[in-house]
Amino acid sequence: MKLLDTEIRVKENLMFSLTRFRLWWALFLATVVFDYLTTINFVSVDGIEMEANRVVRALMSAMGVYLGLLFAKCLQVIAVLAFASLHKRAGNIFLFFVIFLNVWAVIINTL
Repeated sequence: MKLLDTEIRVKENLMFSLTRFRLWWALFLATVVFDYLTTINFVSVDGIEMEANRVVRALMSAMGVYLGLLFAKCLQVIAVLAFASLHKRAGNIFLFFVIFLNVWAVIINTL
């Protein structure tokens, strides 16, 4: 794939990330699951309108709580996969950042 006159090896970058940073990817998937579960719990107690993320709130309103949140989490996974495919190192910084955000969301959801 060519982007801004630079050849990007998407598959190679993604495979590098998935093999070199296996623990980070496992941690990322675990935080996605925990964020999903704590958000379901949080929303069932306080209601959809208390969700701070407008996109997630809109998806949950339109598609239902479970399916809307699942779709939002799938979009998050796709975004991280896309960034990891663009660059070997920068994608993994993004992966770490999203892990941090998910852990933060789990903490906020459980308070």
